Amino acid sequence: MTDLPIAEAKSIVADAIEMAGSQHALARLRGIAQSDISQAVNNGRTDARNRVLNALGYAVIETIRPMKGQNR
Repeated sequence: MTDLPIAEAKSIVADAIEMAGSQHALARLRGIAQSDISQAVNNGRTDARNRVLNALGYAVIETIRPMKGQNR
């Protein structure tokens, strides 16, 4: 399985909405709030985006990396 960049999240959610027929239909199918779906599509809160991606079967893994020369 290949990891995807988080920038793909909006496209993944948009595709799921299209397949379900509407944000409301996707919310019912996946048992999540329609407002979370709306926020995921409109670059809203990160926690809403992560809930939607989790409901669609994606695990969101965020990492941090020290900048060169900034840490010991």
